[in-house]
Amino acid sequence: MYETGIERLRRFALTIGLVLLTYSLAGISMKPDSVISVIGLTFQVSRPELLPVGLVIASIYAIIRFIYYGFMLKQSPYRLRRDAIDGLRNPRLRLRGTKRKRVSIYFEPIKEFDSLVWDEDKKKIQEYVDNFPNIFPKFARARASARLTWEQGHDEDGEATGTYYSAKVSIPVRCRLAAIVQDIDYFLPIGLNLISLAIFFFWK
Repeated sequence: MYETGIERLRRFALTIGLVLLTYSLAGISMKPDSVISVIGLTFQVSRPELLPVGLVIASIYAIIRFIYYGFMLKQSPYRLRRDAIDGLRNPRLRLRGTKRKRVSIYFEPIKEFDSLVWDEDKKKIQEYVDNFPNIFPKFARARASARLTWEQGHDEDGEATGTYYSAKVSIPVRCRLAAIVQDIDYFLPIGLNLISLAIFFFWK
């Protein structure tokens, strides 16, 4: 599915979740042969007891489809960020024998990190540098950034072996906070429907 397809699926899942949640919390009930009106169209419902069944089925269907298209066929914003920062390290932890700590997406005491990758392919590292600012959302004029760094490689005899490239990145706190909101929003079609289903089955 294309991005527009994901957005349509997202709206469908959110709509079904809200309708089911409203139905469950409001305690809506209908009598046989009830008449309902939607956007100017009038419908007569002869078997209203099947309405909640349809809503539950639609809610489960929306969850499955969004998991498949939004998380399995397409990388979520969280997964894109996780893959991009898994190769980063805290530049303060350079002591030999220090165990590398996985960089957190949301909470870190520092905002600048070094890449663990050193590569002779400058184009590959430059592509990472160019794409990194788009991994985290911009917020309040703050934006994630990355810059190319390089070092001259040497062999055991001190002879130059070539130039190796890496990246140094910066992730402002405001961008991390915006990432939390973005990830919650992306997961909302699933979370809302799970909450709606739980309330429908267990609300007393």
